[in-house]
Amino acid sequence: MECKKIIAGLFIYAGFASSVFSQTTGKVVDTNQQPVEGATIVMQLPDSTYLGATISAADGTFILEPEPEDYQLIVQHLLYQTRQVKGQTRDAGIITMEAKDYNLEEVVVKGEKPLVKVENGRLGYNLSVLSEKQVVNNAYEAITKLPGVQESSGILSLAGANSLTIVMNGKPTTMTAEQLETLLRNTPVNRVEKAEVMYSAPPELHVRGAIINVVMKRSNDYSFQGELSTYYQNKYFSSGGANGNFRLSTPKVTLDVMYGTDNIKMLEYTELFSRHTLSDKVYEITQNEKLSSKSWVHNVRTALEYNINKKNHLNVVYTGSFTPDGHNRSIADGSFQQSNLDKFTDNKMNNITVQYSSGIGLEVGGDYTRYTSDNNQTMFTQLSDKNKSSYTLTGGQRIDRYSIYADQKHNLTNNWGIGYGVAYRYAKDYDFQTYNNVTGNIQTENTEAKLNEQTASFYFSLNKNWATGTSFSVSATGEYYTIGNYHKWAVYPQASLTYLKSPKHIFQLSLSTDKTYPGYWDMQSSVTYLNGYSELQGTPGLRPMTNYNLNGTYILKQKYIFGMFYTHTSDFFAQSPYQATDRLALIYKNTNWNYMRMIGANIILPFSIGNWYDARLTLVGMQARQKCERFFDVPFDRKKWMFVGTFDNTFMVGKNLSFELTGNIQTPFIQGTLDLNSSFNLTAGMKWSFAKNRCSLIARCSDIFNSSMPDMKVRFKGQHLDMNTGFYTRTVSLNFTYRFGGYKKQEIKGVDTSRFGH
Repeated sequence: MECKKIIAGLFIYAGFASSVFSQTTGKVVDTNQQPVEGATIVMQLPDSTYLGATISAADGTFILEPEPEDYQLIVQHLLYQTRQVKGQTRDAGIITMEAKDYNLEEVVVKGEKPLVKVENGRLGYNLSVLSEKQVVNNAYEAITKLPGVQESSGILSLAGANSLTIVMNGKPTTMTAEQLETLLRNTPVNRVEKAEVMYSAPPELHVRGAIINVVMKRSNDYSFQGELSTYYQNKYFSSGGANGNFRLSTPKVTLDVMYGTDNIKMLEYTELFSRHTLSDKVYEITQNEKLSSKSWVHNVRTALEYNINKKNHLNVVYTGSFTPDGHNRSIADGSFQQSNLDKFTDNKMNNITVQYSSGIGLEVGGDYTRYTSDNNQTMFTQLSDKNKSSYTLTGGQRIDRYSIYADQKHNLTNNWGIGYGVAYRYAKDYDFQTYNNVTGNIQTENTEAKLNEQTASFYFSLNKNWATGTSFSVSATGEYYTIGNYHKWAVYPQASLTYLKSPKHIFQLSLSTDKTYPGYWDMQSSVTYLNGYSELQGTPGLRPMTNYNLNGTYILKQKYIFGMFYTHTSDFFAQSPYQATDRLALIYKNTNWNYMRMIGANIILPFSIGNWYDARLTLVGMQARQKCERFFDVPFDRKKWMFVGTFDNTFMVGKNLSFELTGNIQTPFIQGTLDLNSSFNLTAGMKWSFAKNRCSLIARCSDIFNSSMPDMKVRFKGQHLDMNTGFYTRTVSLNFTYRFGGYKKQEIKGVDTSRFGH
């Protein structure tokens, strides 16, 4: 009760709070009325007393927090003459800059745009510039080209970070990796103003740890714009899809509509050899398994943005995702058993989100998600001794989730700032599965479980920015978490310091804490049979993992990046195989480890030759220590060094044709009792833009040598297992996109379903 009173009080206080100052705005352009990016604007009183400073954005606009009655602006840029402007209103207007005269005898001066800019502790990348020569056609592919970012099966990771979250315009996108990939692949790269990389997210984002903030360009004109795209993909099976985005905008209202459909067909093949010890007898089990998946996926989104005035905005978004007739088939054949498993699924997700942003630094919002999943399974198994077993299963999941938040910022004098806010999330999960027509020697258990989860949090932050570019921020977030009989109070500190000795030498240090929650289905006591030998077990009482991350980064000449990192994760959970000691069964189960620690360093070295060749070398080396005292009857405490190298190459042939060749290699690593062999991935691609860049065609072949999936084995305390899943990973794709009306796509907030499903 006391917690609820505190939260209610903070909501009321936030509602009446206001900023100390309003804002002064303006725009910097050249003599051709083109926006000037990167101009430094310093605000002073008429007596030259310093008030604040900022840098113009990609569209030339700038914002300064103080709004004195009389002021003067000093506008500076390396390529333009310095200007001094006097003002008396909050609108400084359009400031025109004249280019400097660099005419020298027999000398040609060439400039190079910086790879990265540091603003308020954030590493900022201009995606349009970064990807103008790359074989990319959308925001997702452009993000994968950011220094230190790696992509695997639609999941993005950042060198030196334990986890990575994508944020849109400073708002978290709560979605699965698949939804995230679909969203970003349908967002044109020219709609992205910049991407900001942060190893320690500020608390007002309501996410913790490392993030990439994708800042979208805004439009306030009258227009109807859109994009149509279609793709073909072959990964053993042929599949494809189509997507349409349409946007109608006025200065007051913007309506954004998206519909996409995908016909997904996939095949996974696994070779398994198990030397299984049971009652002092060793059984050698060989098994080949084919797992095929076929489904139609429909994604719908409708967003309405209403600009009440220049500073107050209201957004209402509906998002829906439907997979009505999914079919998975597993056929396993080997020395121990033969089995056929068919699973039919019907998944639905509906989400409604409301967000309000005020001109006094107050932001409030909330959302509601309804997720349903139904599945029916039939399995038939015949063992090597001719014994047979079979069953039918009916199962499902029902989830209702509510969340609300409120955030308040105050801009104080001398570039100090404070912030505070509250958030509350409630989720109700109902899972069930019922076995019928059970025959033979098979262990079945009907389950019906309900989980109620609540998370309440509040934070306070303090930040300071200097005109030199140096900045720091510090915050603390208190959180109360409860699920079932598990209750926990926790405090998550965050700190970030950026020191600019000069634009050529930038140092950054950050500390962050994060928490990762297991999926709802993972916390149930259910057993799911994968075939006649392998099964997936739930883990009641599975605890969330808590991560502590320390990062240090040095940026040389705004291009070369050198970093060191240390992470410690308590209650780390992962899925590792285990050969049961009471029966011939291979068990996959999430368990909480004591901890996982990683320490390492990364280096990012870009270089180019003329205008026809760009390359970037990324090297990461780290040591991991993994300890678990309660992994069945085989506790472990293991260490392993791992090195990762990525070499990106882009070749330009003319203005509209480019080629890419990317190689990635990873040395052997460990995961619990598993040993992972080295892996290698070589990808080649081509991009052709035509029809005044309204059309683009991309062809790509990923994982040319089918070598991106490492062989896995277990040789630990009597456990003996070999697995090879490196089949049918090569992917050939062809993507065609047509844009009309100068397509400008609205930023999208997804829906978090990462803990749904089973």
